[in-house]
Amino acid sequence: MEFIGKQIYLRPEIRRTLLPLWPAWALIAIGTVCGTIMLKSDRLTDGWQAVLLAGFMTGGFSLLTVLCYWAFGDSHRPYSKELHAVLNPTYTYYPLSVQGQLLAALESNDEVALEAVKRQSFELVLVRYSDRDERVFYSQLLRIEGRGYILLTDIIINHKQPSK
Repeated sequence: MEFIGKQIYLRPEIRRTLLPLWPAWALIAIGTVCGTIMLKSDRLTDGWQAVLLAGFMTGGFSLLTVLCYWAFGDSHRPYSKELHAVLNPTYTYYPLSVQGQLLAALESNDEVALEAVKRQSFELVLVRYSDRDERVFYSQLLRIEGRGYILLTDIIINHKQPSK
C-alpha cells in the first residue's frame, strides 16, 4: 500500500494533466524574430553568426520554457480519462473513535453516512480525489501518527449514486 498521491497515477484511467505549450512556443517565436531583427539592425554580427546566435537564443528560451512548465505548471494533478476532468484532493479530519463508521461508509459507497460522521479532531484523515461534479471518488483513510501517516486502506473507488 502506498499513499494515494503516488498510487493514483498507477491506475489505468488516470494520467497527469498536460497544459498546451503553444502560447509558450508563440512567445519564443516572437522573441526570436525580434531578437534577430535587433541583431541585424545593430550590425553586431553578420550573416551566419546572427543566425547561430538566434538559434542558441531560441534553444535556450525553449529549454527554459519547458523546464518552467514541468516545474511550476499544472502537470502534477491527476486527470481522469473517463470523466475528462481534473481530480482535486480534499482532506477531511476525524476522531479515531469513528474509524469503523468511516470504513463501513466507504466500503458500502454510502455518501450520506459518510457525511453524517462527526468531524472534530485530527487523528484520522480521509483523502479523497474527485472531479468538480463529484461523480467519482478515489479515497484513502490514514491515521495521523506523530509527523507521518499510517495507511489504513488501499484506494477505494466510490461512484456517486444517481439521484432519484
